[in-house]
Amino acid sequence: MLRRIDADVVALQEVREVDRVRDLAEDLGMEMFLGEPSDPDSPMHTAILTRLPVRAWRNRRHHGRMLRSHLHCDVETGGGEVPVVGIHCLHLAARFGDRNKGEARRIREIGAVLTDIADEPALPHMLIGDFNALSPGDDILATSFFRRMNDLRRAGLLVVGSNGILTPLAPHDEDGNGLADRWRRAGVDPRLLGGIPALPRVVAPLTVGLPVSRAMDRFLGRLIERWTVERLLEEGYVDCYRDVHPRARGLTCATWQLSARVDYVFATPDLAAHVVGADVVGGRTWPDPDAAVASDHYPVVADFSV
Repeated sequence: MLRRIDADVVALQEVREVDRVRDLAEDLGMEMFLGEPSDPDSPMHTAILTRLPVRAWRNRRHHGRMLRSHLHCDVETGGGEVPVVGIHCLHLAARFGDRNKGEARRIREIGAVLTDIADEPALPHMLIGDFNALSPGDDILATSFFRRMNDLRRAGLLVVGSNGILTPLAPHDEDGNGLADRWRRAGVDPRLLGGIPALPRVVAPLTVGLPVSRAMDRFLGRLIERWTVERLLEEGYVDCYRDVHPRARGLTCATWQLSARVDYVFATPDLAAHVVGADVVGGRTWPDPDAAVASDHYPVVADFSV
């Protein structure tokens, strides 16, 4: 899939197997830059892969403020109008079960990133990655998501842990009870189970009778805070996908049950002026046979003429 996309820069989140990503970069003829997480107990890294010359790079870890980190590379584009671009790879906290506490954490994280950027020389740049945050005006297909989660629970694939949280039942290496096949029959690749959110046990009974309804989706969507993306828009950043597609949903997550757009490419106005295209790989306008199994999020692509 990445070969077909043929990007000059690739930003990855939730990197667990660092050696595999390093091999991937080598296969693609790219150099890898790794962002170790701020949380020392987290196995999740970020990474930037690029075939462009890198002028400088840095990974900023904000202990106690960010779960992941702020990975930053300045790349030389070879273009005459925008010769150098800053790439800021981010993975903001999910914490959907915390409701406003999750968004409060994300707004603190993005605040740390913006402070980092303000301390650097001004440069056209983009913020790219999994923000786990909704944009003002965007839909969320909440009722379809809850219906899917309840179907998985009734199939015995989501179980209640000792902490009262619904979690996916993961196959073991020696899968004698055929759990992997059961997940596949349910339409979920077992390699993507890490992307199924852990929800409080009380959520399931509350959503069992919830109809799949656009009106209910709009109602539930109004209950979700959208401070993080609002802050970026107030700072002048341009949502590249929305700039190109003012009305399309552009859902990116999850590939096994599309519900929301939480993955973005935000560009400074001087860089956004050079956007010539943006799309969701695996979506209706850019189908790809491997996108749904490569990750639990569809990739977002932005093209710039620099």
